[in-house]
Amino acid sequence: MIRLTFDKTGTGHDDLFLRIGTEPAYLKTADSYYLFDFLEISDEEIKSKNLKGQQLLSFGLIRLLDYWTSRITSIEPGQCTFLPFDLSDEYIGGLLIEARTTDFKLKPVWTDQIHGYAVGQSNLDAQIKNNDLLFKHEVETEWIIDQQTLLGDLELSKKDLSEHLHPH
Repeated sequence: MIRLTFDKTGTGHDDLFLRIGTEPAYLKTADSYYLFDFLEISDEEIKSKNLKGQQLLSFGLIRLLDYWTSRITSIEPGQCTFLPFDLSDEYIGGLLIEARTTDFKLKPVWTDQIHGYAVGQSNLDAQIKNNDLLFKHEVETEWIIDQQTLLGDLELSKKDLSEHLHPH
């Protein structure tokens, strides 16, 4: 199981939550402060959507999940990709995903060679390559998740988030 959500009363700090697995369970909090910068969503686009508060954060997280999905579905067995989540002034953190024959191996990782304020989705891979990054493992635990479950879990997170976009 993997879920991405947010604190409905959050302030931009420690307001994002990433949960993986049940045993062992992993819960990571992060700031949403650089989320829209990373996603390269302009102020004009935000204004045109006329979203506020929870709706805006839901919109950003859905876009992040779409980005993750595109990265996951573009790698072949034996390849790895990085899914950013924790965009901080001092580091970035997220999940290192390795595609295997029928499933994926996930490991929480981080690096202080790239910073949240200086990275965007269009230059992430170039920054990883140009800095010859070696990610540090946040925990020694890893999870094996089949593709259908992983992509289904991301879709469930998107569905939950979309309820904030269009409240009943």
